[in-house]
Amino acid sequence: MLRLPTHINPLHCIVTKQYAVYTPPMHEMINLIGDWIDQQLPGGFIFGASRLGKTRCVQWHLIDVLEDRFKAAIPLVVWSRRPDSHLSEAVFWHQILLASQFEFSEPGRPIKRSQGAFLCKQRFISIANNAQRNYVVLLIDEAQDLTLREWKWLVGLQNDLDFSGYLLSVISVGTHQLGHQYEYMASTGNAHIAARFLATHKQFHGLRSAEEVKYVLNGYDIDSEWPSGSNKSFLAYFSPKDFAAGRRLSCSASDLWMALNELTPATAKKYIEFPMQHIARTIELALFRLAQGEEWGAVTSYTSWLEGLAKTNFSDHMRIISTAG
Repeated sequence: MLRLPTHINPLHCIVTKQYAVYTPPMHEMINLIGDWIDQQLPGGFIFGASRLGKTRCVQWHLIDVLEDRFKAAIPLVVWSRRPDSHLSEAVFWHQILLASQFEFSEPGRPIKRSQGAFLCKQRFISIANNAQRNYVVLLIDEAQDLTLREWKWLVGLQNDLDFSGYLLSVISVGTHQLGHQYEYMASTGNAHIAARFLATHKQFHGLRSAEEVKYVLNGYDIDSEWPSGSNKSFLAYFSPKDFAAGRRLSCSASDLWMALNELTPATAKKYIEFPMQHIARTIELALFRLAQGEEWGAVTSYTSWLEGLAKTNFSDHMRIISTAG
């Protein structure tokens, strides 16, 4: 939104969209990853439709929540694999080194293939040692496009680390295509790779109840803050008068839930779990309207939620993901 009320800082994270409200599905995902870390599994994958919030969970909440759970630094490398990548082995290792924040890696200067696996092994050992563990986790986001060659390179890295007394867990996050990879490898002579990295899996869900929608709205009401240290939630910042009067978005959760169901196409009714991205865009629109002085009842009405969701092309998205699942 280019035209903002004077009291709204254009750098606010709602304006820049550089934030993620914590959701129950995110909590489930992080708890699961924490369990896998506890068990030191060699691998596992989490899959789900697009726009549900998987990447936002990894980007904004994963490390903080895990460190709070374990009360320790997590030996974790997060690599977001670009879907259009066609990686040589040298570029593959170079991207992982960059993801690990290896200080001697330069984005424009890939390493030689002969150095790649060795440097990654040494880097992962260093990360494990710094955490006072013999265990390190590589989390790959957008992993559905990993090639068989890349999976084999990871097998080699895991074996090399194991020979040196270190354990590597490869956790993959992506779309339903990850499940197809598991089935493909299991049936084409690469069952050992599937068993190592993809046998353990879990689905990431969208919001599935009015209670979960209320939880999300409460995040905007109370469990959020900008700027850091201000003690101002998103609602308190955008509409201080409504917040001071005790009004809360979470009180209209049932209306938003009904709007989500109303706009879901009949062909997708069996797929009743809703994408966080479209919900977030709709709530952001409501906050902007409140900031511009619109009346609370009008902004948070059932009709208003319907209109806001429609502007995000919510129905089209539900139709698409219901056929892709």
